[in-house]
Amino acid sequence: MNDNVSEQPRSSGRKLQRRGEESRRKILDATLVLIAKRGLHGVTHRAIAAEAGVPLSLTTYFFSGLNDLIEQAFDHFVIAAANDNIEIMHQLAAYLDTFPPEALQQEGPIRQEVHGIVTSQLANFIRQQASTHSVGLAVELNFLYLYRLDPPIRAKAQAYRARLVAGIAELAAKVGSLQPEIDASLVLSVIHRLQFECMNLPPPWPESLLEGEIGRMLELVFRIPEEESPAATAD
Repeated sequence: MNDNVSEQPRSSGRKLQRRGEESRRKILDATLVLIAKRGLHGVTHRAIAAEAGVPLSLTTYFFSGLNDLIEQAFDHFVIAAANDNIEIMHQLAAYLDTFPPEALQQEGPIRQEVHGIVTSQLANFIRQQASTHSVGLAVELNFLYLYRLDPPIRAKAQAYRARLVAGIAELAAKVGSLQPEIDASLVLSVIHRLQFECMNLPPPWPESLLEGEIGRMLELVFRIPEEESPAATAD
């Protein structure tokens, strides 16, 4: 009998904990949705509570202030975004690893083939993200490129971008880039700009926008001579 009585408070406590975790997650999800809709400077406690469908008091119960809430929402976003970023990096790395390292360093048909495949995979990644993850893209671009972010949030956004650059730099080094970190930063900037373009243009997005610009950027990374570029050989 005493065991049953003692079990009831523990069970109730677990239920309350689960409800609290669910409410906190709803608040974080709602914050990200509002950032995508309004931008970071358009987010308020009241708007978050309304979007999450929770009492206003919970937005201050779980978080010390609005900046703390937004900072934890960014952490929440990074966890969700990591899977997509890791997947495309792994796909590209696995493809490049099918070639002997020395083959990827040579000028010629193999480098042309690899350039075309990588261009196509990145373009399709942007299309897929713009089609099915527009909220996540809007959140990412807000955090990475908004002027005058709160310093702790800015530091986290810079660290997030640095991890993306590091992953791209490893791939750039495989294909013979002489400055992989700089090339990776440039490639990431092009990808983000094209993601922004796709979010503001109705599909279908033309090859001249995606494959054209990504391909041109990758020609520099691959160090493909002008006369051997796909555009030149097509002519």
